Amino acid sequence: MSKKITFDYWADLYSNRTEFMFSSEIRDLLALSARPDIISFAGGLPEVRAQNFQKLEKYVKRTLKSDGDINIQYGCSDGYYPFKTKLIDVMRLEGIETVEEDIITTTGGQQALDLLAKIFINPGDTVITESPAYTGALNSFKSYEAKIIDIPVDENGIDISILEKKLKELEKKKIQIKFIYLVPNFSNPSGVTLSFDRRKKVLELAKKHRIIILEDNPYGMLRYEGKPIPTIKELDIRGDNRNVIYLSTLSKLLAPGFRIGWIVAPHPILEKISLGVQSTILCVSTFTQRIAYEYFSDPSWVDNIKRFKGIYSKRRDIMLKTLKGNLSSIASWSKPKGGFFIWLKLPDYLSTKEILADAVRNKVAYVPGSGFYPDERGLNEARLAFCTENTERIEKGIKILSKIVKEKIKLYKSFK
Repeated sequence: MSKKITFDYWADLYSNRTEFMFSSEIRDLLALSARPDIISFAGGLPEVRAQNFQKLEKYVKRTLKSDGDINIQYGCSDGYYPFKTKLIDVMRLEGIETVEEDIITTTGGQQALDLLAKIFINPGDTVITESPAYTGALNSFKSYEAKIIDIPVDENGIDISILEKKLKELEKKKIQIKFIYLVPNFSNPSGVTLSFDRRKKVLELAKKHRIIILEDNPYGMLRYEGKPIPTIKELDIRGDNRNVIYLSTLSKLLAPGFRIGWIVAPHPILEKISLGVQSTILCVSTFTQRIAYEYFSDPSWVDNIKRFKGIYSKRRDIMLKTLKGNLSSIASWSKPKGGFFIWLKLPDYLSTKEILADAVRNKVAYVPGSGFYPDERGLNEARLAFCTENTERIEKGIKILSKIVKEKIKLYKSFK
């Protein structure tokens, strides 16, 4: 296919929906970030090299040896049942008690978001997100032509007072909110964690206003300090278990290449999701789920998580330390207790998109903040991923970025 397209002969045949499809800035930067000379703070790429490849090879061989013809065949639309028993074990460690029939597996967490958007959103429907919010979620919701209302976050997560005020305002206008999308643990991109009191309050508001909460929890088990906080799903289960749809992924616990995610929801919702799976991919990969079943049948997977946490926490610490040593009087940033990301805020007069060009010329990449807002705000903000590079390269990259920022500030002040 030609890389240069000057005229699209079929432009008049596309659906209106394509006008609302946008490329993720993260995906656009991944090709650049893959270059070995680039210090990448862009993509949230897990440290898959920490996996035991000899063990993975055994799991693959065991999968092929045991009912190999079945394991590479088409499977059920709702996922490989034995594997779902292992997902129950995973969720139990985070305080969620459920059963296999309440789970449907997906091709990664992103497909889970797309399926939920597909079954809930009509053009013009209103959804609520954090601000800033995961760009993959924003793009999914936009592609189904949703109106997105974003509520700002602080160090304790989504601002409940603003959320409550907005819900009252929308109720007076008789506008039904389809769902509230949250990443409560070490949010992508802000890194902040929703406090326990706010989790209780947001669930209370959801019940009061008859709203679904989409709780996206990819990073919950990657906590580096402090005590775990109950998921919103756990709080919902303690009550009527009606308002929270829980979704997660193995991309951070195993490896993203397996493309395994899952959804926990009430049965009527799962039935709709299953129809969505059938209309798009028929079924998820039985083969990768079968390998994942072997992986989580081996108790050593818990030790692997500990190993990951040890690696990521050191990388987080060095990024925070280097930011403090170089930008403490100039910028501010989040201090995540887990996950992959630090949210950087520079002075209002700086643009992280403009700075990115200079950063890349100096072999450093990150994601500008505007891609995490539905309306291109956050021009002076950026997401920094500490999960990918080793501590030496993190320190070097932050120092390079800091130098560029200081030069930009000096240039700005020279024209005042």
